[in-house]
Amino acid sequence: MQKEVSRAIKGTWILTVASLFSELLSAIYRIPLQNIVGDRGYFIYQQVYPIYGIFSVLALSGLPVVLSKTFAQQKNISSKNHLLKKTFVGLLISCVVVTGLLWMSSRYLAFLMGDPRLYLEVRAVSLTFLLVPFEASLRGYFQSDLLMTPSAISQVSEQFLRIVVIIVSALMFGHGLIDVYNMGTLANSGAFIGGILAVMILLGTFVKYRKRMLQDDKRDNTIRLEHGLALEIVLIVFFTGITIFYQFIDSFSMLRLLMHFGMSLDQAEIKKGIFDRGQPLLQLGIVISLSFVSTIMPQLREKNRLKQNKKTISKMVRVCLWLSVAETAGLIALMPQINTMLFTNTSGSLTLSIYMLSIVIVSFINLLVAVTSGDDEKNIHKLVLFLMSLVVKVALNIILVPKFGIAGAALATVFSECVILFGILIIYNFNRDFLSLDKAFIINLLKAGVVMAIIVKIIVELLSIGFTTTRINSVLLNVVAIPIGAFVYLKLSKHWKMLTKQEWEILPMGKYLTKIMRIED
Repeated sequence: MQKEVSRAIKGTWILTVASLFSELLSAIYRIPLQNIVGDRGYFIYQQVYPIYGIFSVLALSGLPVVLSKTFAQQKNISSKNHLLKKTFVGLLISCVVVTGLLWMSSRYLAFLMGDPRLYLEVRAVSLTFLLVPFEASLRGYFQSDLLMTPSAISQVSEQFLRIVVIIVSALMFGHGLIDVYNMGTLANSGAFIGGILAVMILLGTFVKYRKRMLQDDKRDNTIRLEHGLALEIVLIVFFTGITIFYQFIDSFSMLRLLMHFGMSLDQAEIKKGIFDRGQPLLQLGIVISLSFVSTIMPQLREKNRLKQNKKTISKMVRVCLWLSVAETAGLIALMPQINTMLFTNTSGSLTLSIYMLSIVIVSFINLLVAVTSGDDEKNIHKLVLFLMSLVVKVALNIILVPKFGIAGAALATVFSECVILFGILIIYNFNRDFLSLDKAFIINLLKAGVVMAIIVKIIVELLSIGFTTTRINSVLLNVVAIPIGAFVYLKLSKHWKMLTKQEWEILPMGKYLTKIMRIED
């Protein structure tokens, strides 16, 4: 049992580090991209990003997560491989249809997005869906055995090659070799090019893995599928990609709504580009929760093991929320400096601060949905909540964007996420026992986040006296403030005994941390 726990924790951090590195690359490349092509060029590239985001959910997080649980439920390797074949064929047929529909409707979709000239970008992104059958099925297959390394290596490699293509396209635009729309098309084709590399890595690993594990296994290959699996797949895909769906709504609504706010088309595109600065920060913030969910799901595989795994899952939930609150509070406290460090100015800092609240809300939602994913009776209620939140997002965009601009869109997103969060809590009568989240933990968690944010904000304001907000100054302030914030958060967590010694040890270098901080049982 201890070995299984160790594998689960190790697998979580392998995937977390890889995801963080990928999202860090994703945040970093936006610096030269935005600096070279400007806010309007950034908008041109980013406007079709939600379509890529849906691919990302299917290939990287949502589908692999739920498939890993299904693969883990099979009795033997033969049945797992039989399921792999069936899954691949089903996904291949579905994704070929999706790609065809996106390709043929690209002009109409571009028109709905507010700029008909974006249709080539839509077509470039549509090709990525052809890679979903390979990436989702193989990642799910590996993760079912808590083997996270293949997913991690393929994810980082895919992101790195994608970013190379994006930077090359930006440089070509900067030297006048291509116009802004060709830049956007070439940049978005990087997802398909990077995805091909990921598929090659996964296939190569699978061949080695399969030879080692099968060894002429000819046992019964009957596939075991639990009741309500289809609905569970839909839920996990929707909820792990929840931020992408909100961004999709923004892509189709914000330009026209900002023009109602009194802006010209060019001004609206620039403002939307500023709003889109928050997307890489948000994705960077929630990768931890998605990595924890990826490890939790396979551990829910069998009822007779659920009691054994419940303690491990509860610890992981608490640690994940603890980290999410720290991320959210830190980003909000340092937003003007982070905004300037990444994008040269403070434009939209208030909007981005509001947007960052999504990190802790979405992390909590992901954990709730993952832990209760086997509850067939209430899964349909969660799906209804998801659909309700999309309706609320559309309605609030219509109401808030014309009045408050891009800040209204950020508020609409946060309120829509709260519909899901509080809706799920109401469904379970605010019972936190299955998550091991007692009232004192939640209160102390919020207090620690607020206190840390206030202290960091005060320190930054004091250090900023007499200095202008430049990129260099912002980098220096972040270098000073982030370690101070981390130290304050750790001390408060120890003082209020928020985590047990075993939970501290889940963190990277956790055993050394418990010795340094003198954490006792």
